[in-house]
Amino acid sequence: MKKDFICELLCEEIPVKEQLVFLNEKKAFENILNSSRLGFESVQIFVTPRRLSIYVHGLDEMQKGLKEEILGPPVDIAEKDGVPTKAGEGFAKKTGIDWKDFHRAEKGGKLCIAYWKIEEGRKSTDVLGAVLPDFIKSIHFSKSMRWCDYEYTFSRPLKSVLALHGTDLVPFNIYNLDSCRKLYGHRFLSPDFVEIERAEDYIELLKRYNVNIDHKERQRLIYVELQALAQDHKLDLIEDPDLLEEVSLLLEQPTVVLGQFSESFLEVPEEAILSAMRKHQRYFGFRKNGALAPYFATALGTRLKDPSLALRGNVRVLSARLSDASFFFREDLSRPLESRKPRLEAMVYHQKLGTLWDKVERIISLSKWFAPICAADPQKAERAAFLCKMDLETHMVYEFPELQGLMGRYYASKQGEDASVSAAVFEHYLPRNAQDFLPSVPEGVTVALADRLDTITGGVAAGLKPTGSADPFALRRNALGLIRITLEHGLSWSLEEGILKAASNLKIPCNGTDIKAFIIDRLRNYLAEKFPKEMVEAVISCGDDNICDVNERINAISRMSQTPSFSPLVALFKRMNILKKAENIGDQIDETALVEKAEIDLNRILQDVTGRVENKTNIGEYTDALEILSTLYEPVDTFFDDEKGVRVMADDEKCRSNRLTLLKQLDQLFRKIADFKMLAGLS
Repeated sequence: MKKDFICELLCEEIPVKEQLVFLNEKKAFENILNSSRLGFESVQIFVTPRRLSIYVHGLDEMQKGLKEEILGPPVDIAEKDGVPTKAGEGFAKKTGIDWKDFHRAEKGGKLCIAYWKIEEGRKSTDVLGAVLPDFIKSIHFSKSMRWCDYEYTFSRPLKSVLALHGTDLVPFNIYNLDSCRKLYGHRFLSPDFVEIERAEDYIELLKRYNVNIDHKERQRLIYVELQALAQDHKLDLIEDPDLLEEVSLLLEQPTVVLGQFSESFLEVPEEAILSAMRKHQRYFGFRKNGALAPYFATALGTRLKDPSLALRGNVRVLSARLSDASFFFREDLSRPLESRKPRLEAMVYHQKLGTLWDKVERIISLSKWFAPICAADPQKAERAAFLCKMDLETHMVYEFPELQGLMGRYYASKQGEDASVSAAVFEHYLPRNAQDFLPSVPEGVTVALADRLDTITGGVAAGLKPTGSADPFALRRNALGLIRITLEHGLSWSLEEGILKAASNLKIPCNGTDIKAFIIDRLRNYLAEKFPKEMVEAVISCGDDNICDVNERINAISRMSQTPSFSPLVALFKRMNILKKAENIGDQIDETALVEKAEIDLNRILQDVTGRVENKTNIGEYTDALEILSTLYEPVDTFFDDEKGVRVMADDEKCRSNRLTLLKQLDQLFRKIADFKMLAGLS
């Protein structure tokens, strides 16, 4: 018979990120049920700021029985003339099975002694009581704590443990707490507990006691109320899925109210207003006719008959924050951005890499190098590089660090800087993550590349290369940003030259090979998300100094792989592995030593094709180059043919050397795009 199961851990206030950890435990608990031979229909994980709950629909009342054949040693080792040997007696003693109860079973072609291990299924409540403590202790929260004088840890102190299967209590003890039937409602609206009779009543009973246990349902209800308020006041909600999820995890019974702040605060850049609302207060913002409106919405934890008092408190707190922001904004504008240089000269960036101003000077130097590559105005790019970190010393960015770059753009614009310079001050931070926009103005692209290359070069030189998940200077993210900007803007530049330029600005030793390898590793991972790994390696192994060029070559190979000519051509290169075994292969063909028609024809066609292919690869037209190379299929196929072809490893040393040189030249021509020998797995 199937019954529902509930286990609820009632805790002190649980941070949002720890609730998210618990939400990911569904698969782990399903695995425990399966390994415990407990049949079930489905598992749901519920979280609130006070509860971590596992609800299992249709859990079997009894554990499935076990009948498993256990194999022992081979018969010729376990017995002799029907009598057990020492090995046989040892196995029987170890298993506790009488010799007469063993049977014979085959394993790997050998006959072995064996027995049936049979276990009767236990009650599910007994099985669950045994596995739940270990499961709860195995949850890896990002931060755990101890309480009282206990040695054990958990996200937050446990207050009560509810565990029922149908009407049956699941008995176990965890952290000095015995499981029970007590169900507590909303902390303020229903503070007392009730005794729950059946697991099936859990969700509805909590609703009766003012707790909505399903965070997805809470999220939906908050969104519906937000949209209703927006419609009533002719506003447009500023969509914020992350904030919506966070707020749904902060409250057990949310209700949404609308507040208003003074329009005078709208003089502050809207990003600062929204940051104060979102980051500090968890408020939702609105627009009206496309512009930020002086309204906000907040979710309360209880449904009040008159929410005006609570709303006044929220308005007062937000007004205080916006008043500070307004003061900071005006105060920052009273000084030119460039006047903040002395403060940057006093701010240490890293003990091995100097001050923040030292970094700015390196960015300026690299911006001069990148400007022509990015088709940027050299003077504007240099000016943007000069100003790019100035806003880090402003009051506004100190208060709202997430506004770095944004405030610099506002201040630069209001203080009369060129539009492209102002844009570049902000855009040089883009992309801030894998989903973010890229810089758009050439000066922004220039400073963004300069900043990232300096960060990577300096970081690796200073021994800050990431290890495992630790990447305090975000070198991986900077490398990925550098790659994305380069590829999506189609910028052709030499990694080695760029790294050499960046290294020349440093005052510490720098290994350019390590820095390039670090960037190429990120490029390899980036491309492997779109193309087969063999294809990525085949291209990178034939030249990795120009990121854009690598991308062009791999795209050409990918397009060719969709054509009928690809597989036969790649298959031929499996025969080219002979080059790996050969030694001292020459570079020049001795045409007087070409005696067979197949090798004469291949050499003639190869010489004709080589110049045409090089002309195409020199200007990056790799698709056209591959089309020309594909014409080599027939002469190469004939060259290797058993009847019409030649024996490469001929007895005559001159013939053998000549034929190997011919294959080497063929391989080198293809390697202007990729190592086709590495593509064998794709044919």
